[in-house]
Amino acid sequence: MYQEIHTENIAARAHAPKIAELLSRFTLHGRKGGPVPYESFAAAVMPGFGDDLVILEPTGDGDYRWIHYGREITRYVGGTRLGERLSAMQPEVAAFTRHCAERAFAEGRPLYTIHRAKPTLRVAIWERLLLPTVARDGRNVLVAFSRPLQFREDLLNAVLDSSPSGIVALRALRDDGGGVDRTIIVTANRRAADIAGQPGARLLDREAREALPFLADPTIWKRCLAAMEQQNGDSFETAFTRQDRTSWLRLAIAPLGDGLLLTLTDITDLTVANQTLQSRAATLALEVGRERATRRALSEEIGHREEREKELRRLAETDPLTALLNRRSFTERAQAALAEAGAEASLIIVDLDHFKQVNDTYGHPAGDAVIRAFADMLLGLLRGERHLVARVGGEEFAVLLRGADAAEATKRTAQIQEALARRALPAPETLALRITASYGIATRRPAEPLAELFARADQALYRAKNEGRNRIGTAGTEGDAVADAA
Repeated sequence: MYQEIHTENIAARAHAPKIAELLSRFTLHGRKGGPVPYESFAAAVMPGFGDDLVILEPTGDGDYRWIHYGREITRYVGGTRLGERLSAMQPEVAAFTRHCAERAFAEGRPLYTIHRAKPTLRVAIWERLLLPTVARDGRNVLVAFSRPLQFREDLLNAVLDSSPSGIVALRALRDDGGGVDRTIIVTANRRAADIAGQPGARLLDREAREALPFLADPTIWKRCLAAMEQQNGDSFETAFTRQDRTSWLRLAIAPLGDGLLLTLTDITDLTVANQTLQSRAATLALEVGRERATRRALSEEIGHREEREKELRRLAETDPLTALLNRRSFTERAQAALAEAGAEASLIIVDLDHFKQVNDTYGHPAGDAVIRAFADMLLGLLRGERHLVARVGGEEFAVLLRGADAAEATKRTAQIQEALARRALPAPETLALRITASYGIATRRPAEPLAELFARADQALYRAKNEGRNRIGTAGTEGDAVADAA
């Protein structure tokens, strides 16, 4: 199982911005030199970070039990472990978590970890910040921040495995000076293993320069490092020898977070044919025609690869059930929209009421159909406009209204509420369900970052749900309001 443990330079290594803030708060609570008190620390961080936190307490028999399981983590893993024991997890993950917890308590300081999850889960790689605290009664209590770094979607995996090109994603592991120490393979399809001369082998979690023979070439490795550091793509052809056989490869490099996406096309047959045709072109007109056909085939292959890359990018940016933007893509686009000078915008968060009852009563296929129908309704109401629409959770949606003030946002939200009230959402087998939703609205303050805007809209949504659901909650500058359903 791929894993990393770090105790130094945690803020610089972490991907989630919240980790640096949690570290700062943890340090403030431990200023007197003693252990961090659990009760005061939890009271300070739960309001802002609770959705991304899990809390574990020892059971006294060498095991641990979850006493808090954050809402966002539940969404990612598809269920909650609240009240369960750590030993009920997949053995390797449980052993790694127990080892990290015991080390954090023994050293009395934070640990930052990265590990690969159980392959059947939706999340492939997690980053965690483990914070050891002590309760008033002397018990050790572990507060852990957990966020996913990589997702595995069935459709994306199918695209990868059906691709005639090898596709490999690398994650960079850096030394304390910030330089790339080595790279680890986090995604690789079957064709990549074939090209690497290891058909059927498992490339995941292996050091890239050992598993992929062409990366042993210092010139190619320098171009890969340059692509990572400069965040620029690259494409070239290269040859490498394996078992006394020379292979030709077209290698396309694209930066992917703190790592690379490599697209590998074996052009050995085409290259050899091209070389043969060139040597005979002066005397054989037929060979010239074959050479042109070979070049057309190569051009078509490159075109197909580019189309597959576009499809991969589209799948990575959209929610597979609804084709709306996913949470990561929505966040990136919303931040870009808010970065425009003087940008005015309002954010609407919509949460379908009592959606668990739909799944429990009619089954998950019916729940999926309701989600899709509601997404189609949102797109229909906002069609042809520059607004951003996303599915950000199981039954939760977000809409960023560009150029909309509070009055316009309230009007648009009321239109959505009225449209939903007028129709029954279709589900499988001729079933149509009446669904209501709760709404949270926040209008952007001057220079307000997206995270704060999202938090205010989320708070307004919770107030609407707490006041009876099927309501519109509005986040104001001095207080929040909740409106009855129209």
